[in-house]
Amino acid sequence: MNAWPLKIKFGLYAAGLAYAAVVGFSLVLMPIIYHHQLNELDSQLKDNAEELFRDLENFTGAPKDYRKGFSERFIPVALRRRYMEIEGPEGQALYRSPNLRGTDLAPQAEDLRTMVLFDRNVRLGTFRHGLLTLHIGTRLGTIEAMQDDLHIGLLWSLPVAALVVFSGGWLLARRALKPVGDLTTAAEGIGVDHPDERLPVPRSNDEIARLTVVLNASFDRLQKAYESAARFSADASHQLKTPVTVLRAGLESLRDAPYLKPPEQEEIQQLLKQTRRLTTLVDDLLLLAQVDAGRMKLEAQPLDLVPLLQALGDDTGVACLTRGIGYEQHWMDGARVLGDARRISVILQNLAENAVKYCSAGGSVKLSGEASADLVRVQVSNSSPAIPEAERSRIFERFHRAGVGENIRGHGLGLNIARELARAQGGEVRLVRSDGVETVFELELIAAP
Repeated sequence: MNAWPLKIKFGLYAAGLAYAAVVGFSLVLMPIIYHHQLNELDSQLKDNAEELFRDLENFTGAPKDYRKGFSERFIPVALRRRYMEIEGPEGQALYRSPNLRGTDLAPQAEDLRTMVLFDRNVRLGTFRHGLLTLHIGTRLGTIEAMQDDLHIGLLWSLPVAALVVFSGGWLLARRALKPVGDLTTAAEGIGVDHPDERLPVPRSNDEIARLTVVLNASFDRLQKAYESAARFSADASHQLKTPVTVLRAGLESLRDAPYLKPPEQEEIQQLLKQTRRLTTLVDDLLLLAQVDAGRMKLEAQPLDLVPLLQALGDDTGVACLTRGIGYEQHWMDGARVLGDARRISVILQNLAENAVKYCSAGGSVKLSGEASADLVRVQVSNSSPAIPEAERSRIFERFHRAGVGENIRGHGLGLNIARELARAQGGEVRLVRSDGVETVFELELIAAP
Protein backbone atom coordinates (compact mmCIF):
# COMPACT_ATOMS: atom_id res chain seq x y z
CA MET A 1 0.00 0.00 0.00
CA ASN A 2 2.97 2.32 0.54
CA ALA A 3 3.56 2.26 -3.21
CA TRP A 4 0.00 3.29 -4.11
CA PRO A 5 -0.70 6.81 -5.39
CA LEU A 6 -1.64 9.33 -2.75
CA LYS A 7 -5.05 9.94 -4.40
CA ILE A 8 -6.01 6.28 -3.99
CA LYS A 9 -4.75 6.16 -0.41
CA PHE A 10 -6.69 9.33 0.41
CA GLY A 11 -9.84 7.81 -1.10
CA LEU A 12 -9.34 4.59 0.84
CA TYR A 13 -8.77 6.45 4.09
CA ALA A 14 -11.92 8.50 3.50
CA ALA A 15 -13.92 5.37 2.63
CA GLY A 16 -12.60 3.57 5.71
CA LEU A 17 -13.45 6.53 7.92
CA ALA A 18 -16.96 6.73 6.43
CA TYR A 19 -17.38 2.97 6.85
CA ALA A 20 -16.36 3.19 10.51
CA ALA A 21 -18.63 6.19 11.07
CA VAL A 22 -21.68 4.44 9.54
CA VAL A 23 -21.02 1.26 11.53
CA GLY A 24 -20.57 3.24 14.75
CA PHE A 25 -23.70 5.25 14.06
CA SER A 26 -25.65 2.07 13.37
CA LEU A 27 -24.39 0.42 16.54
CA VAL A 28 -25.76 3.36 18.49
CA LEU A 29 -28.93 3.99 16.50
CA MET A 30 -30.25 0.43 16.18
CA PRO A 31 -30.43 -0.23 19.96
CA ILE A 32 -32.14 3.14 20.40
CA ILE A 33 -34.76 2.22 17.78
CA TYR A 34 -35.19 -1.21 19.36
CA HIS A 35 -35.77 0.20 22.83
CA HIS A 36 -38.08 2.88 21.48
CA GLN A 37 -40.20 0.25 19.76
CA LEU A 38 -40.14 -1.87 22.92
CA ASN A 39 -41.39 1.05 24.99
CA GLU A 40 -44.20 1.62 22.51
CA LEU A 41 -45.12 -2.06 22.74
CA ASP A 42 -45.10 -1.88 26.55
CA SER A 43 -47.46 1.08 26.34
CA GLN A 44 -49.78 -0.93 24.08
CA LEU A 45 -49.77 -3.85 26.54
CA LYS A 46 -50.59 -1.46 29.36
CA ASP A 47 -53.42 0.07 27.32
CA ASN A 48 -54.67 -3.47 26.51
CA ALA A 49 -54.72 -4.35 30.20
CA GLU A 50 -56.60 -1.17 31.13
CA GLU A 51 -59.11 -1.85 28.33
CA LEU A 52 -59.71 -5.39 29.60
CA PHE A 53 -60.15 -4.31 33.20
CA ARG A 54 -62.50 -1.51 32.14
CA ASP A 55 -64.62 -3.91 30.06
CA LEU A 56 -64.84 -6.44 32.89
CA GLU A 57 -66.13 -3.72 35.17
CA ASN A 58 -68.64 -2.33 32.67
CA PHE A 59 -69.61 -5.43 30.68
CA THR A 60 -73.23 -6.44 31.27
CA GLY A 61 -73.31 -9.92 32.72
CA ALA A 62 -69.63 -9.95 33.58
CA PRO A 63 -68.86 -12.31 36.47
CA LYS A 64 -68.78 -10.73 39.87
CA ASP A 65 -67.23 -13.70 41.57
CA TYR A 66 -63.62 -13.69 40.46
CA ARG A 67 -63.13 -17.18 41.87
CA LYS A 68 -64.96 -18.68 38.90
CA GLY A 69 -63.69 -19.01 35.36
CA PHE A 70 -64.10 -16.44 32.58
CA SER A 71 -65.62 -17.10 29.20
CA GLU A 72 -63.87 -15.79 26.05
CA ARG A 73 -66.90 -13.66 25.30
CA PHE A 74 -65.83 -11.34 28.10
CA ILE A 75 -62.49 -10.72 26.35
CA PRO A 76 -62.43 -7.80 23.85
CA VAL A 77 -62.11 -9.03 20.27
CA ALA A 78 -59.00 -6.90 19.67
CA LEU A 79 -57.18 -8.69 22.51
CA ARG A 80 -58.00 -12.28 21.65
CA ARG A 81 -54.81 -12.65 19.55
CA ARG A 82 -52.65 -11.74 22.53
CA TYR A 83 -51.12 -14.28 24.84
CA MET A 84 -53.31 -13.83 27.92
CA GLU A 85 -53.82 -15.38 31.32
CA ILE A 86 -56.10 -14.02 34.08
CA GLU A 87 -55.58 -15.08 37.67
CA GLY A 88 -58.01 -14.79 40.57
CA PRO A 89 -57.42 -13.67 44.14
CA GLU A 90 -55.80 -16.97 45.19
CA GLY A 91 -53.72 -17.20 41.99
CA GLN A 92 -56.10 -19.63 40.31
CA ALA A 93 -56.30 -19.38 36.50
CA LEU A 94 -59.66 -17.82 35.57
CA TYR A 95 -58.87 -17.57 31.85
CA ARG A 96 -56.06 -18.73 29.56
CA SER A 97 -56.06 -17.81 25.87
CA PRO A 98 -56.19 -20.76 23.43
CA ASN A 99 -52.91 -19.76 21.76
CA LEU A 100 -51.09 -20.57 25.01
CA ARG A 101 -51.88 -24.26 24.45
CA GLY A 102 -52.18 -24.84 28.16
CA THR A 103 -48.88 -23.16 28.97
CA ASP A 104 -48.80 -21.41 32.31
CA LEU A 105 -47.47 -17.86 32.23
CA ALA A 106 -45.68 -18.03 35.55
CA PRO A 107 -45.55 -14.66 37.23
CA GLN A 108 -42.17 -12.95 37.35
CA ALA A 109 -40.80 -10.24 39.54
CA GLU A 110 -40.75 -7.78 36.66
CA ASP A 111 -43.91 -6.16 35.46
CA LEU A 112 -42.61 -6.12 31.87
CA ARG A 113 -40.20 -8.67 30.52
CA THR A 114 -39.10 -10.55 27.42
CA MET A 115 -39.27 -14.32 27.43
CA VAL A 116 -39.12 -17.19 24.95
CA LEU A 117 -42.46 -18.85 24.22
CA PHE A 118 -42.84 -21.54 21.57
CA ASP A 119 -39.31 -20.70 20.34
CA ARG A 120 -40.32 -17.10 19.77
CA ASN A 121 -39.39 -13.97 21.68
CA VAL A 122 -42.44 -12.60 23.47
CA ARG A 123 -42.92 -9.36 25.34
CA LEU A 124 -44.98 -10.07 28.47
CA GLY A 125 -46.51 -7.69 30.99
CA THR A 126 -48.10 -8.38 34.38
CA PHE A 127 -50.82 -5.97 35.53
CA ARG A 128 -53.02 -6.02 38.65
CA HIS A 129 -56.45 -4.51 39.18
CA GLY A 130 -58.30 -5.20 42.37
CA LEU A 131 -58.41 -8.97 42.90
CA LEU A 132 -57.39 -9.78 39.33
CA THR A 133 -53.93 -10.30 37.89
CA LEU A 134 -53.46 -10.15 34.13
CA HIS A 135 -50.52 -11.62 32.20
CA ILE A 136 -50.64 -10.36 28.65
CA GLY A 137 -48.05 -10.56 25.93
CA THR A 138 -47.35 -10.48 22.20
CA ARG A 139 -44.63 -11.61 19.88
CA LEU A 140 -41.70 -9.33 19.02
CA GLY A 141 -41.88 -10.35 15.36
CA THR A 142 -42.55 -6.88 14.01
CA ILE A 143 -39.73 -5.32 16.00
CA GLU A 144 -37.33 -8.12 15.10
CA ALA A 145 -38.31 -7.89 11.44
CA MET A 146 -37.56 -4.21 11.47
CA GLN A 147 -34.18 -4.87 13.09
CA ASP A 148 -33.45 -7.45 10.40
CA ASP A 149 -34.44 -4.95 7.71
CA LEU A 150 -32.12 -2.39 9.27
CA HIS A 151 -29.27 -4.92 9.28
CA ILE A 152 -29.87 -5.81 5.64
CA GLY A 153 -30.13 -2.16 4.69
CA LEU A 154 -26.89 -1.47 6.53
CA LEU A 155 -25.11 -4.32 4.76
CA TRP A 156 -26.26 -3.00 1.37
CA SER A 157 -25.62 0.65 2.13
CA LEU A 158 -22.12 0.26 3.56
CA PRO A 159 -20.43 -0.78 0.27
CA VAL A 160 -22.37 1.86 -1.64
CA ALA A 161 -21.47 4.54 0.90
CA ALA A 162 -17.83 3.42 0.91
CA LEU A 163 -17.70 3.54 -2.89
CA VAL A 164 -19.30 6.98 -3.02
CA VAL A 165 -16.98 8.33 -0.34
CA PHE A 166 -13.94 6.72 -2.01
CA SER A 167 -14.87 8.31 -5.35
CA GLY A 168 -15.44 11.65 -3.70
CA GLY A 169 -12.20 11.40 -1.73
CA TRP A 170 -10.30 10.41 -4.86
CA LEU A 171 -11.70 13.37 -6.80
CA LEU A 172 -11.01 15.78 -3.95
CA ALA A 173 -7.47 14.43 -3.54
CA ARG A 174 -6.92 14.67 -7.28
CA ARG A 175 -8.00 18.27 -7.28
CA ALA A 176 -6.04 19.09 -4.14
CA LEU A 177 -2.89 17.36 -5.42
CA LYS A 178 -3.02 18.83 -8.92
CA PRO A 179 -0.53 21.57 -7.94
CA VAL A 180 1.79 18.82 -6.67
CA GLY A 181 1.54 17.05 -10.03
CA ASP A 182 2.34 20.31 -11.82
CA LEU A 183 5.35 20.79 -9.54
CA THR A 184 6.52 17.24 -10.25
CA THR A 185 6.29 17.79 -14.00
CA ALA A 186 8.18 21.05 -13.71
CA ALA A 187 10.82 19.50 -11.44
CA GLU A 188 11.48 16.75 -13.99
CA GLY A 189 12.52 19.43 -16.46
CA ILE A 190 15.22 20.80 -14.14
CA GLY A 191 18.54 19.20 -15.04
CA VAL A 192 21.94 19.76 -16.52
CA ASP A 193 20.43 20.89 -19.81
CA HIS A 194 18.08 23.37 -18.10
CA PRO A 195 19.58 24.20 -14.69
CA ASP A 196 17.89 27.60 -14.58
CA GLU A 197 14.34 26.21 -14.83
CA ARG A 198 12.24 26.71 -11.70
CA LEU A 199 8.96 25.47 -10.29
CA PRO A 200 5.84 27.55 -11.02
CA VAL A 201 4.60 29.18 -7.84
CA PRO A 202 0.82 28.65 -7.32
CA ARG A 203 -1.28 31.78 -6.98
CA SER A 204 -2.87 30.60 -3.75
CA ASN A 205 -1.02 31.48 -0.56
CA ASP A 206 -1.11 27.98 0.91
CA GLU A 207 1.35 25.34 2.10
CA ILE A 208 2.15 24.20 -1.45
CA ALA A 209 2.97 27.74 -2.54
CA ARG A 210 5.29 28.21 0.43
CA LEU A 211 6.93 24.82 -0.27
CA THR A 212 7.46 25.85 -3.90
CA VAL A 213 9.21 29.06 -2.84
CA VAL A 214 11.48 27.11 -0.49
CA LEU A 215 12.30 24.54 -3.19
CA ASN A 216 13.09 27.24 -5.76
CA ALA A 217 15.44 28.88 -3.28
CA SER A 218 17.12 25.51 -2.70
CA PHE A 219 17.46 24.98 -6.46
CA ASP A 220 19.11 28.40 -6.75
CA ARG A 221 21.68 27.46 -4.12
CA LEU A 222 22.27 24.05 -5.68
CA GLN A 223 22.73 25.57 -9.14
CA LYS A 224 25.29 28.04 -7.85
CA ALA A 225 27.17 25.30 -6.00
CA TYR A 226 27.01 22.98 -9.01
CA GLU A 227 28.20 25.62 -11.44
CA SER A 228 30.96 26.63 -9.05
CA ALA A 229 32.18 23.04 -8.71
CA ALA A 230 31.99 22.41 -12.47
CA ARG A 231 33.76 25.68 -13.21
CA PHE A 232 36.48 24.91 -10.67
CA SER A 233 37.03 21.44 -12.12
CA ALA A 234 37.21 22.77 -15.67
CA ASP A 235 39.47 25.69 -14.73
CA ALA A 236 41.76 23.48 -12.67
CA SER A 237 42.02 20.95 -15.50
CA HIS A 238 42.84 23.69 -18.02
CA GLN A 239 45.37 25.30 -15.71
CA LEU A 240 47.06 21.96 -15.01
CA LYS A 241 47.19 20.81 -18.61
CA THR A 242 49.77 23.33 -19.80
CA PRO A 243 52.34 22.95 -16.99
CA VAL A 244 52.00 19.16 -17.07
CA THR A 245 52.63 19.18 -20.84
CA VAL A 246 55.67 21.42 -20.37
CA LEU A 247 56.93 19.21 -17.55
CA ARG A 248 56.50 16.08 -19.66
CA ALA A 249 58.35 17.62 -22.63
CA GLY A 250 61.19 18.74 -20.37
CA LEU A 251 61.56 15.32 -18.79
CA GLU A 252 61.60 13.64 -22.22
CA SER A 253 64.33 16.04 -23.36
CA LEU A 254 66.32 15.52 -20.17
CA ARG A 255 66.02 11.73 -20.42
CA ASP A 256 67.73 11.69 -23.78
CA ALA A 257 70.67 13.81 -22.61
CA PRO A 258 73.96 11.96 -23.30
CA TYR A 259 75.62 12.97 -20.05
CA LEU A 260 73.08 11.15 -17.84
CA LYS A 261 73.97 7.82 -16.33
CA PRO A 262 71.59 4.83 -16.61
CA PRO A 263 70.32 5.10 -13.00
CA GLU A 264 69.51 8.74 -13.57
CA GLN A 265 67.76 7.95 -16.87
CA GLU A 266 65.71 5.26 -15.12
CA GLU A 267 64.65 7.74 -12.43
CA ILE A 268 63.58 10.25 -15.10
CA GLN A 269 61.69 7.46 -16.88
CA GLN A 270 59.70 6.82 -13.70
CA LEU A 271 58.95 10.54 -13.42
CA LEU A 272 57.73 10.50 -17.01
CA LYS A 273 55.46 7.55 -16.19
CA GLN A 274 53.88 9.49 -13.35
CA THR A 275 53.57 12.55 -15.58
CA ARG A 276 51.69 10.51 -18.18
CA ARG A 277 49.32 9.29 -15.45
CA LEU A 278 48.83 12.90 -14.37
CA THR A 279 48.11 13.89 -18.00
CA THR A 280 45.51 11.13 -18.26
CA LEU A 281 43.91 12.24 -14.99
CA VAL A 282 43.74 15.87 -16.16
CA ASP A 283 42.12 14.79 -19.44
CA ASP A 284 39.57 12.67 -17.58
CA LEU A 285 38.71 15.49 -15.19
CA LEU A 286 38.32 17.90 -18.08
CA LEU A 287 35.96 15.46 -19.83
CA LEU A 288 33.88 14.99 -16.65
CA ALA A 289 33.76 18.76 -16.16
CA GLN A 290 32.30 19.12 -19.64
CA VAL A 291 29.73 16.42 -18.87
CA ASP A 292 28.75 18.07 -15.58
CA ALA A 293 28.42 21.46 -17.18
CA GLY A 294 26.40 20.08 -20.07
CA ARG A 295 28.94 21.43 -22.55
CA MET A 296 30.16 18.15 -23.98
CA LYS A 297 29.66 18.15 -27.75
CA LEU A 298 28.35 14.95 -29.26
CA GLU A 299 28.31 14.16 -32.95
CA ALA A 300 25.60 11.52 -32.87
CA GLN A 301 25.01 9.81 -36.18
CA PRO A 302 24.29 6.31 -37.48
CA LEU A 303 27.52 4.31 -37.54
CA ASP A 304 28.68 0.74 -37.96
CA LEU A 305 29.94 -0.55 -34.63
CA VAL A 306 31.90 -3.50 -36.04
CA PRO A 307 35.02 -1.50 -37.14
CA LEU A 308 35.22 0.04 -33.65
CA LEU A 309 34.93 -3.39 -32.07
CA GLN A 310 37.58 -4.85 -34.36
CA ALA A 311 40.02 -2.05 -33.50
CA LEU A 312 39.21 -2.60 -29.81
CA GLY A 313 39.78 -6.33 -30.23
CA ASP A 314 43.22 -5.78 -31.77
CA ASP A 315 44.36 -3.53 -28.90
CA THR A 316 42.85 -5.78 -26.23
CA GLY A 317 44.40 -8.90 -27.76
CA VAL A 318 47.86 -7.32 -27.62
CA ALA A 319 47.31 -6.21 -23.99
CA CYS A 320 46.19 -9.71 -23.02
CA LEU A 321 49.21 -11.25 -24.77
CA THR A 322 51.49 -8.90 -22.85
CA ARG A 323 49.95 -10.01 -19.55
CA GLY A 324 49.93 -13.67 -20.50
CA ILE A 325 46.15 -14.10 -20.24
CA GLY A 326 43.66 -15.53 -22.71
CA TYR A 327 41.51 -13.53 -25.08
CA GLU A 328 38.47 -14.30 -27.24
CA GLN A 329 35.91 -12.26 -29.12
CA HIS A 330 32.51 -12.87 -30.70
CA TRP A 331 31.15 -10.00 -32.81
CA MET A 332 27.76 -9.60 -34.42
CA ASP A 333 27.38 -8.65 -38.06
CA GLY A 334 25.95 -5.37 -39.26
CA ALA A 335 25.50 -3.76 -35.85
CA ARG A 336 24.57 -0.12 -36.44
CA VAL A 337 24.08 2.31 -33.56
CA LEU A 338 23.17 5.95 -33.15
CA GLY A 339 26.00 7.72 -31.36
CA ASP A 340 29.31 9.54 -31.38
CA ALA A 341 32.07 7.24 -32.67
CA ARG A 342 34.85 8.97 -30.70
CA ARG A 343 32.91 8.79 -27.40
CA ILE A 344 31.86 5.19 -27.98
CA SER A 345 35.51 4.29 -28.55
CA VAL A 346 36.38 5.84 -25.17
CA ILE A 347 33.65 3.80 -23.48
CA LEU A 348 34.81 0.54 -25.06
CA GLN A 349 38.46 1.30 -24.33
CA ASN A 350 37.76 2.01 -20.64
CA LEU A 351 35.77 -1.20 -20.23
CA ALA A 352 38.40 -3.29 -22.03
CA GLU A 353 41.31 -1.76 -20.09
CA ASN A 354 39.51 -2.48 -16.81
CA ALA A 355 38.89 -6.07 -17.89
CA VAL A 356 42.57 -6.61 -18.72
CA LYS A 357 43.86 -4.87 -15.58
CA TYR A 358 41.63 -6.79 -13.17
CA CYS A 359 41.79 -10.18 -14.88
CA SER A 360 43.15 -12.95 -12.65
CA ALA A 361 46.47 -14.58 -13.58
CA GLY A 362 45.83 -17.44 -15.97
CA GLY A 363 42.34 -16.14 -16.74
CA SER A 364 40.91 -14.69 -19.92
CA VAL A 365 39.12 -11.64 -21.30
CA LYS A 366 36.13 -11.98 -23.60
CA LEU A 367 34.46 -9.38 -25.80
CA SER A 368 31.08 -10.17 -27.35
CA GLY A 369 28.04 -8.41 -28.73
CA GLU A 370 24.48 -8.92 -29.83
CA ALA A 371 21.99 -6.74 -31.67
CA SER A 372 18.19 -6.46 -31.75
CA ALA A 373 15.79 -4.17 -33.56
CA ASP A 374 16.02 -1.48 -30.87
CA LEU A 375 19.27 -2.03 -28.94
CA VAL A 376 22.85 -3.14 -29.42
CA ARG A 377 24.65 -4.69 -26.44
CA VAL A 378 28.39 -5.17 -26.05
CA GLN A 379 29.62 -7.31 -23.15
CA VAL A 380 33.15 -7.13 -21.75
CA SER A 381 34.01 -9.91 -19.29
CA ASN A 382 37.06 -11.25 -17.50
CA SER A 383 38.04 -13.98 -15.07
CA SER A 384 38.26 -12.27 -11.69
CA PRO A 385 37.25 -12.59 -8.05
CA ALA A 386 33.69 -11.51 -7.23
CA ILE A 387 33.19 -7.83 -6.55
CA PRO A 388 31.96 -7.58 -2.91
CA GLU A 389 28.22 -7.01 -2.66
CA ALA A 390 28.71 -3.81 -0.66
CA GLU A 391 30.96 -2.40 -3.40
CA ARG A 392 28.69 -3.07 -6.38
CA SER A 393 26.51 0.00 -5.83
CA ARG A 394 29.63 2.22 -5.70
CA ILE A 395 31.83 0.96 -8.52
CA PHE A 396 30.55 3.70 -10.85
CA GLU A 397 31.34 6.49 -8.39
CA ARG A 398 34.20 8.81 -9.19
CA PHE A 399 37.58 7.94 -7.63
CA HIS A 400 36.10 4.81 -6.06
CA ARG A 401 37.96 1.56 -6.59
CA ALA A 402 36.53 -1.77 -5.50
CA GLY A 403 38.36 -3.94 -2.99
CA VAL A 404 39.84 -6.15 -5.71
CA GLY A 405 42.98 -4.96 -7.39
CA GLU A 406 43.81 -2.05 -5.11
CA ASN A 407 47.48 -2.24 -6.19
CA ILE A 408 46.64 -1.89 -9.88
CA ARG A 409 47.25 1.50 -11.45
CA GLY A 410 44.30 3.76 -12.11
CA HIS A 411 42.30 6.63 -10.66
CA GLY A 412 38.82 5.12 -10.34
CA LEU A 413 37.37 7.28 -13.13
CA GLY A 414 37.12 4.81 -16.02
CA LEU A 415 33.73 3.28 -15.18
CA ASN A 416 32.24 6.64 -14.25
CA ILE A 417 33.37 8.17 -17.55
CA ALA A 418 32.05 5.18 -19.47
CA ARG A 419 28.62 5.43 -17.85
CA GLU A 420 28.39 9.23 -18.25
CA LEU A 421 29.33 9.04 -21.95
CA ALA A 422 26.86 6.18 -22.53
CA ARG A 423 24.00 8.02 -20.83
CA ALA A 424 24.77 11.19 -22.78
CA GLN A 425 23.97 9.16 -25.91
CA GLY A 426 20.82 7.53 -24.53
CA GLY A 427 22.62 4.31 -23.58
CA GLU A 428 23.74 2.68 -20.36
CA VAL A 429 26.69 0.84 -18.79
CA ARG A 430 25.89 -1.70 -16.08
CA LEU A 431 27.41 -4.53 -14.11
CA VAL A 432 25.65 -7.67 -15.29
CA ARG A 433 27.32 -10.34 -13.17
CA SER A 434 30.21 -10.92 -10.78
CA ASP A 435 30.06 -14.42 -9.33
CA GLY A 436 33.70 -15.21 -8.56
CA VAL A 437 34.18 -16.96 -11.88
CA GLU A 438 33.44 -14.16 -14.30
CA THR A 439 32.74 -10.44 -14.06
CA VAL A 440 30.64 -9.03 -16.91
CA PHE A 441 30.04 -5.38 -17.80
CA GLU A 442 27.59 -4.44 -20.56
CA LEU A 443 27.36 -1.40 -22.81
CA GLU A 444 23.86 -0.79 -24.19
CA LEU A 445 23.36 1.59 -27.14
CA ILE A 446 20.38 2.62 -29.23
CA ALA A 447 20.26 0.82 -32.57
CA ALA A 448 20.25 3.03 -35.64
CA PRO A 449 17.17 2.80 -37.90
